[in-house]
Amino acid sequence: MGLCQAKLRDPAAAARVGDLTLEHQKGTQRLRRVAQAIDSVLADREILRQNVDNIVRDFIESERRHIMIEDRDFFPAALRVLKPSDWTEIASASTNHEDPLFSEAAEETFDALRARILRMEQESEAERH
Repeated sequence: MGLCQAKLRDPAAAARVGDLTLEHQKGTQRLRRVAQAIDSVLADREILRQNVDNIVRDFIESERRHIMIEDRDFFPAALRVLKPSDWTEIASASTNHEDPLFSEAAEETFDALRARILRMEQESEAERH
């Protein structure tokens, strides 16, 4: 696959980037934790607000760090060493995967959470007056 070729063609860049596959797996695990925390909030299960905050912040900070590494190290190296045939191979391999952040189920969950937060804010505001 093209990404393996990139590692072979520029080992120094590959070392700087690290194991992106492992980082993607960790990102998926963090996203699952976010989804579980949101499900707990929506189902009125006991979960500390601070725990939800920590889980979401961990996901956001990790994603930002990951994107920075890709932008700073991975993409410039890939553009430098990959050939057109490598890009074709990467494109065909990546078209079969659905992004869990942008699935219909995720959108519905986030819409429900957004509505619940707004309702809680309105109820809290009404209690203050």
